[in-house]
Amino acid sequence: MAGVTMADMKIFEWGPLLKRWSEEWLEAQAAEDPEEFEELDEDMVRDRWLGFAPVDPGRLTALEERLQEWGTAGPLPPSLRSFLQVSDGWRHAGGFVYLLAGADGISRYGDPHDLAGLYGRNLDADPTEAEVRQAGMWGRALQLSLDSDMTDVLLDPGDVGADGEWAVYVYHGWSGERPTRYESFRAFMEAMYQEIYRLGGGHEGFENGVTRALDAKVEEARIACLRGELDEALAVFREAGDLGRPRAELLSAQLRALLEGSGWVPVDPRMDDPMYAGEVLPLKVRDHLRHYGRDDSFVLGPASDDWAADRERAKVVLERIRARTYEYAAPGPFGHAVKEARELARWGDTDGAWRVLVAAVPRWEPYGADHVAPFGLLGDPLLGPVITPERGRRLLTTPRAGQAKTASAPALAPAHDAVVAAPDGLGWLTQRNPRAELRRDAYRFVLVEGISPEELAERFGTGPLGPPAGETELGGFPFGWQREERGPTARVGALNGWSFGFDSNRWPGFDAARLTHPGTELSRGTRALTVWWAPGLFHFACAEDGEQRYAFTVHETERHRTGAIPAALAPDHLFPDPVGPAVDRSDETGALDEIAKAFGVSLPRFALDHGRLPTLPTRPWISSQVTAPDYRPTERRTGSGPPPSRRS
Repeated sequence: MAGVTMADMKIFEWGPLLKRWSEEWLEAQAAEDPEEFEELDEDMVRDRWLGFAPVDPGRLTALEERLQEWGTAGPLPPSLRSFLQVSDGWRHAGGFVYLLAGADGISRYGDPHDLAGLYGRNLDADPTEAEVRQAGMWGRALQLSLDSDMTDVLLDPGDVGADGEWAVYVYHGWSGERPTRYESFRAFMEAMYQEIYRLGGGHEGFENGVTRALDAKVEEARIACLRGELDEALAVFREAGDLGRPRAELLSAQLRALLEGSGWVPVDPRMDDPMYAGEVLPLKVRDHLRHYGRDDSFVLGPASDDWAADRERAKVVLERIRARTYEYAAPGPFGHAVKEARELARWGDTDGAWRVLVAAVPRWEPYGADHVAPFGLLGDPLLGPVITPERGRRLLTTPRAGQAKTASAPALAPAHDAVVAAPDGLGWLTQRNPRAELRRDAYRFVLVEGISPEELAERFGTGPLGPPAGETELGGFPFGWQREERGPTARVGALNGWSFGFDSNRWPGFDAARLTHPGTELSRGTRALTVWWAPGLFHFACAEDGEQRYAFTVHETERHRTGAIPAALAPDHLFPDPVGPAVDRSDETGALDEIAKAFGVSLPRFALDHGRLPTLPTRPWISSQVTAPDYRPTERRTGSGPPPSRRS
């Protein structure tokens, strides 16, 4: 049976398929349960045949006459007719049907449970043709299953294809689910042949020539996968997984996790297994926290003696990921790259973090023969967001685990994002984020040149740096609603020599008379920029050495300015309409682009939209008292000269 493929199984002659089916089923039964095998029908075992003798023509004619009496016109579907001419019935059609009827046993279903009424009542006001057809199927169907585990195999003479085939529906009375539809009797039988492997493939005793051939192909595909031949390996794993080979599912699940950003990897939950503890559990916890909240039994398992030690160790991982302090680790050089990448991602340089990781992938080391990728990265609070599905594919198409030296395929071209990208700038802040849950109705930020994020936190914070968070996670923080009297929360990072504190706010409370001008104090020994935007509002200020150099505010029809503003940054130039900033945010985009150009500053888009950054409770932007300097009303003039440079 070596070299058997799914293509080999799709044989359009009944004899070879049914002969193979019989031999493989009996071989597997003998290996899986010898005692039960001894109880099987002697003729079936002796003849190695799950079927019966072919039907004679007279009984086929009698069946078609009965169909006409039941109001069904037309001949039998071709695949059923040809099947009966080879075997008049079949035993063990899948895992739940023990006997399929021959010509004499095919009967009207009769809809004994009024499923037509149930399905008809559940049709909505605009049902699809398929839904209407399925609702009516119950009353006209023919029953093919004679002995089963509460499973009906129904042939629908009202669902006929262009090739004359009738659809087959399989309904499990115990499942509570809609019936499964197959295009033809042939398609149904091929699926039932595969079902034997899907249901039995996980048992150690279930083994025959097909399983041995599939397992050999899975091992070959595993090596190919490590060479970066991703799609070829996935195809083999899918084929073997459809026939229930457990190792194929294990290997495939790791790849799908990185390609889809989540998923379940079937590994026995024991904390002494480094693959489970270091790869499976972080991903499992991350997905659990997204979907199950505080119900931790899914991750920790039952509170029993057998689980006690593992439960406590798993609980530590759970709490660290929940608090966003967990750090994914890996052996060897790749593990060193993970540490370096985490430090870059910590302050917002997610592109740099990715470049470090992808460069180190060829030196990645697996924990064992069933480990094909570092999918546990997804559970790292800082690095997980960096691994998008596109980057997951790039990782998986890179040779690794020592296969780079032996890979026969040509060297992969550099990934697009492996090249240092152009700075994001600031104008991207006006672009609507496709993630519906990210609602940025307003934002404000400070940029301080030449200081570290830690120093920015010391100058601007009212407490220590907190755990990293994404924008949508700020709602769970003590100051998540950003009420000014309680203290706002910013996310802190650094890029291109400037540290930043970014604060997004749903309901801003801008008041020019009470603005604290945070950038002025932050600019001691350097320079700092301040931006505050909300619908109808744009405020910008530049400070140096503890003094405000210039600033302007455009708030609907009101304009204020102070200091010698460079011509390129003059409010009348950036916001020419006297009624205020353009509703389409084009003025805001232009203003942000000019600020980025004048100072060479940028904010990391990916980190702010999708990643996590350290959080910081900051000093209020709005004072309880009037402390801001008096603005002079706008005079229709612009300043001149370049922006001030940082003093040494």
